[in-house]
Amino acid sequence: MKQEIIDRVINSWKEYLLQGDLEGYQLEIDENIPIKFAAIALHLDSRTVRASTREEEYYEGYRDAALEILNLLQIEIAQDDQLKVISLYQKEVADDKQEELKQHIWG
Repeated sequence: MKQEIIDRVINSWKEYLLQGDLEGYQLEIDENIPIKFAAIALHLDSRTVRASTREEEYYEGYRDAALEILNLLQIEIAQDDQLKVISLYQKEVADDKQEELKQHIWG
């Protein structure tokens, strides 16, 4: 993924989501997350929010798929209303969960 696309995804996410109740919030991306993964996470987040305006089944399916991908990438998104920050950070995975994930992927 080219840097230009990554920048476009991040800026699009900010323009779409950081308004209304989230106006004035900042985005923080953990330095341990590859920027390509961060762009994927933000794209999924944006698409999930957009899907929420559609019928419930469509939204639920989209949300579940997005969560599966974020879990696979080991990325979590958190919102801190006091600091007005939305953070992407590396999710800690216990060894037993890692083994479960390997089994799920490779059988």
